[in-house]
Amino acid sequence: MIRSQRLAGNTATVRMVQREPTSTSGVLSQEPVRPVPWTGDPTTMSTAMTALLVTGDHDRIARSLGMLWVRGMVDTLFMLKRDPGAFAAITTAAEFRADARLMAALDVVEGRNPAVDDLFLDQAIEFQAMRDAADWPAFIGPDATTLELREVRDLIRSDPRYHDALYDMIRRHRSMAGTYALRAVPPNPANRVPGGKQYVGPSHKSDRPSALGATSDPKRKAVNEALWKELGVGEGTQASINTWDRAKFTFGPGFAATGLLHKVMDNLAKAGANALAPLRAAGLVHRNNTWYVVDPDARTVESGKKALDVLSRDVGLVSTFLDTAGDPAMRKEWMDAEWQAMRTGSGAAAVPDVVVQNWPIELIVFVAHCVHWGGRTWQNWADETPPSLFTVVRLQARHVDHQKDPRILTLLSANTFRSFAGGLLPNTLKEKGRAAAPLPENWDSAHGDAVALPRRADVSTFDIIDGD
Repeated sequence: MIRSQRLAGNTATVRMVQREPTSTSGVLSQEPVRPVPWTGDPTTMSTAMTALLVTGDHDRIARSLGMLWVRGMVDTLFMLKRDPGAFAAITTAAEFRADARLMAALDVVEGRNPAVDDLFLDQAIEFQAMRDAADWPAFIGPDATTLELREVRDLIRSDPRYHDALYDMIRRHRSMAGTYALRAVPPNPANRVPGGKQYVGPSHKSDRPSALGATSDPKRKAVNEALWKELGVGEGTQASINTWDRAKFTFGPGFAATGLLHKVMDNLAKAGANALAPLRAAGLVHRNNTWYVVDPDARTVESGKKALDVLSRDVGLVSTFLDTAGDPAMRKEWMDAEWQAMRTGSGAAAVPDVVVQNWPIELIVFVAHCVHWGGRTWQNWADETPPSLFTVVRLQARHVDHQKDPRILTLLSANTFRSFAGGLLPNTLKEKGRAAAPLPENWDSAHGDAVALPRRADVSTFDIIDGD
């Protein structure tokens, strides 16, 4: 027996519910087959339900799902949806559709408002909150307005338990993300590294943005190909994250949340990309150049820098980003949005025509990577005469991390320079016979325009970039 409040229009009533202990499956002389009990997590529960499809016992599947509390019911259906065939077979069966709670759970999973008239109040609150979690900005975030009590759903949303369930659903969306072997990066004060997590997933070398070759100029096409190889593939795979540096969060091939990732998110939003839906359901949106992230533990919505603090430490939210990069269709959406961000405004691939026509490609790639890093933009480099590589390094060095002496870079900054354009800098130093050396004795009094790139952390030798 279960006694509880039930919603009926705007009136709360009380009813008695008797659960039937028997099964309608099989002949009456056989002992009823018991429902599958909750396995402890929705993944194994959905696997068990899929396995039952082989027997054709839809009644047992429906009873197994129907005996769950509403959270387990919805979470299991979310996991089942990853197998479209099994999901359709289970949710269209007559036994499933005869259960009001299962149908309300299906509404939630399909993004519809659940039918609440025949539900107990506590269940209606849970179902409605789980449905609203995907649209949380309208209820607890930047789009939230004062709630007006006009219908039953407004009464549900005004219940104190509603927000608890809403925050909990966002937390559970994160818990259902994939599992990734995130590597811990310890703090490194010498390189101004606060520490955090890192992950580099598989590279899909054949992945390309749709508009990569959209040009009739053969030199521009070659530049675009080289830039995508450098920045779209070489800088990191689409399924890559960093939370260990001062950018707080960097996704894919070097798009930092404090940098160009803003434009990428805007491009995705304008395109109506599906990649944003899992992120929004997990409690993250980007609006008006501002990050908003739900903190379920604190029951708050943080914005700006505090939002990135939450993002950088929440493994489930980070894993949700990686889930989108693992899906081929959503990965394509990311690449198209990234290339659009790189090709416009101050993006690294917004190379002026005068540069494309007159500079060698490897130098264009090196400077583009500097632009992607931050500091000078292509407007500062738009000149018919190509600069020397050493001039590029000296000018870009003003915008990167350095030691107490601003002419001496951190080892991390130095190695970053060395990695650009297939090792163009170390190759050029070798060709010019520039060997690593200690700082000159008159370093403090002269060499004002020089830059020193340390070779190693434990040896005081440097690549000294001064005159050409």
